[in-house]
Amino acid sequence: MMMICAAFVSAQDVTENRGFKATLNGKIAVEVAFQTVCNNGNWQTAGYIYYPKAKTPAPILIVENWGKEKPVISDEDNVFDRRFVEYQPDGETTGILYLTYAEVEGDFQMMKGSWKNPTTGRVLRMSDFEEMYELPSWWPGSPAVFSAPNRDAWKFLFKLEDRYDDSGDSEWMNSISVKFEVNGKEHPLSFEEPLNGSVNSEMEEKLDWIIEKDINFDGIPDLMVYLGVTQQAQSLYKAFVWNPVTRQFYEVKTFQEIEEPEFDSKAKTITSYARDGSTLYTDTYQWKNGKLIKIASKKDSLDE
Repeated sequence: MMMICAAFVSAQDVTENRGFKATLNGKIAVEVAFQTVCNNGNWQTAGYIYYPKAKTPAPILIVENWGKEKPVISDEDNVFDRRFVEYQPDGETTGILYLTYAEVEGDFQMMKGSWKNPTTGRVLRMSDFEEMYELPSWWPGSPAVFSAPNRDAWKFLFKLEDRYDDSGDSEWMNSISVKFEVNGKEHPLSFEEPLNGSVNSEMEEKLDWIIEKDINFDGIPDLMVYLGVTQQAQSLYKAFVWNPVTRQFYEVKTFQEIEEPEFDSKAKTITSYARDGSTLYTDTYQWKNGKLIKIASKKDSLDE
């Protein structure tokens, strides 16, 4: 049975490495490696799944997370059940792994496993297990989730730039610089973006440029950055969502297609209202496996 993770233990004081090779559906080669770490009083398990025969093989992050499923607890002290979620670099969930393995006197042995497509529900069984006793050559290092800060450690600062004298008596800005700061240090997510239209100092003070709002309906504040308006005066934003499992912010590129967003927390949808002359385009978006997808679209004439 896994030892108690004492609250006083500092980050990553205890680490266990596990790994194996297998085949999915009897034909797809796959390798899995993960670590279990006692991190500031909490056990965390994460690692990578790797498809060696893929066109461009690369480790894909997996993090143990049972989600809404009830965790499996084995009746045997030496048998462990894990549910890993497979995350792409943009935060999209592309697979769910179920693993069962045994540990006897420090010896690791795979018992069964499967991979499930979260969109279609298709399940591929694992077979032909071969345990790995050392971390594989493709291992990129311990997953960042082990040391990543919590959501409340993040701050967001903005500055409007590219000031120039447009009329001789007023100051205008046409770009925004946003600094992501975590535990007092600047994060690589920081960016500079052109504004849609220019604003003066008076407009700068009246508008909300940084909005911490739950845009993926998980109860945790995400981030919206105001980018100005279209020629039809429709507001535009750049957005980032927070994933509490990986403890990362992910940019939502699809969000910049959304004009004048309207949020429906009951239906868990986001609606875009875009005008083009006398036509109104209404598009509805919904989150699916960590990705924002357009699910409906229509257009109406404003002249009728």
